[in-house]
Amino acid sequence: MVTKVRTMSKSLPAANAGLNRSSDTETGHTIVPTGQLAIRSESPHSLARLDLVWIFIPSLLVIIIRLLMWHQYFDESSKADRPFIEGREAVTGMYCANDRSRWAAVVSLVHQGTWEIDDIDSLRGIHGNWGTIDKVYHVNRSGEEHFYSSKPPLYILFVASQYWILNRCFGVDMLRNPLWVIKSLVFCNQVLLFGLFLLLYVNILRRFVRHRMVLICLGLTAGIGTFLSTFAVSLNNHLPAAVCVIGTIHLLFRMEYDRYNSGWHYFAIGVIASLGVTFELPALAFLGLIGIWLLGRSPTKTLTFGVMGIAFVAAAFFGSNYWAHGSLRPPYAHRSDGQVLARLDQDDVNEVLSGKIPKGLIISDNNSAGLRPTRIENVAVENHPTVGRWRIVDQQSKRRYALQRVGSVFEIRDWDNWYDYEVGGKASYWLPGSARGVDVGEPSRWKYLIHITVGHHGIFSLTPIWLFSLLGIFVAWRDPDAIWRRLAYVTLTLSIVIIIFYCCRPLADRNYGGVASGFRWFFWLIPLLLLMLIPAQRIVLRSKSLTLAWGLCLAISVCSGFHGFLNPWQHPWYYSP
Repeated sequence: MVTKVRTMSKSLPAANAGLNRSSDTETGHTIVPTGQLAIRSESPHSLARLDLVWIFIPSLLVIIIRLLMWHQYFDESSKADRPFIEGREAVTGMYCANDRSRWAAVVSLVHQGTWEIDDIDSLRGIHGNWGTIDKVYHVNRSGEEHFYSSKPPLYILFVASQYWILNRCFGVDMLRNPLWVIKSLVFCNQVLLFGLFLLLYVNILRRFVRHRMVLICLGLTAGIGTFLSTFAVSLNNHLPAAVCVIGTIHLLFRMEYDRYNSGWHYFAIGVIASLGVTFELPALAFLGLIGIWLLGRSPTKTLTFGVMGIAFVAAAFFGSNYWAHGSLRPPYAHRSDGQVLARLDQDDVNEVLSGKIPKGLIISDNNSAGLRPTRIENVAVENHPTVGRWRIVDQQSKRRYALQRVGSVFEIRDWDNWYDYEVGGKASYWLPGSARGVDVGEPSRWKYLIHITVGHHGIFSLTPIWLFSLLGIFVAWRDPDAIWRRLAYVTLTLSIVIIIFYCCRPLADRNYGGVASGFRWFFWLIPLLLLMLIPAQRIVLRSKSLTLAWGLCLAISVCSGFHGFLNPWQHPWYYSP
């Protein structure tokens, strides 16, 4: 048995296109199988304006309150908060080493015209704490070694351009009044961005959700039930990446349902999806799957306009990286030694360790002109925490090399580990034996898998509402609408790939994202999980038990997010390191 609902206009079938709906082309009716959600008689556009009040105001108001309150309430039992309480350190509005790394680069770029953060990183006391462990140390174009932010520079450049306008046009100085300048820029670059995220998600909801309370419930789930809202008060890359994902899907829906098929839409998707990669490198898998999707629609436009959009973002990403670091590779790609320049036997090594250069030792120096033989005359040898490894510094050129035991052979390698340094008696936090707490890494990959899924940093234990996203994937997979089947495939594939990717990372990288209230490396997939709640709610509404379970899971998800109400950069509520 089916129920026929007469369409009101030519545009309404597209707006009412939903899951498991078909069209009676002979009569011009939209057919909705009995038991599915009925199409509302109200205009979706007029109703959406009312729904926005119930979704946007509570969601954004909570974030703004958190943004304004953090500097006024501190935990007296917390050692980290004691300098603020006692007045020994100014409050800056920065939360931890992660965002301090970006802000230090922003200030250095605007005030000093350089990406080097040495002077800013050393500020403490009345200037506030600008120090960070998220930094790298390498040679600049003048041959001098300096500290730099380890964060990709493109987003830093975007924020710095805004601060440059405030500084040059209005005299705003972040070093003199960091608190409100930083909060203002966070509002522009995070809070407003979160508002855009909600707007795009609600626009998608309007296409498929006809029940007003269901629409509001799903909207509030996006507004206060995920970790994206938790981190919207701190400068981070996860929220912009999530906006890129939802923006890409929003454009795909416009193309599929509204028949938007111009080359500029392919260009826009190429730009937005590749921007997501600049924020989250694993989003490269998302870009690839979207590329396959578009190739099925129009190979010509995908390979011309789509690739053009990707090339545009790639030029900006690699160009900013070369400007900042003199390398096309981002800092996190410089975490190991470079190529072998020379091989030594045991006798030659003994001479090098004593400060002498073996006769006839020639290093194949790698420079912009290629490999050329170079002789070093005077070296200083520094011990390294890693057994069988030493630092060698050419006293004349100040160039650094790595001496590494490989079996029975010793190799001199080009120094390319920017995270390996010791300056002024202070060693890098990321050296073996230096990291503490959660940053040490989880030795067992199986244990790591359990904890990032259902354990203390669990995707499904901290935000159990995503269990219904799994249900939604199953429902969408069986839907006659090919668009939802593809979206379910993309969501499930990316979720599995990302989990496997991080489980297979080296020990130092299996650290749950450091000190954070959730497994933040998974946050950029939140838009896809939210979309899978749309087909799931159609099944949930048929059962009171499932509806109660949905409410319970949503309540736990909201509580997990609110655990980081004042500071998102803290451990999850039931994790005790």
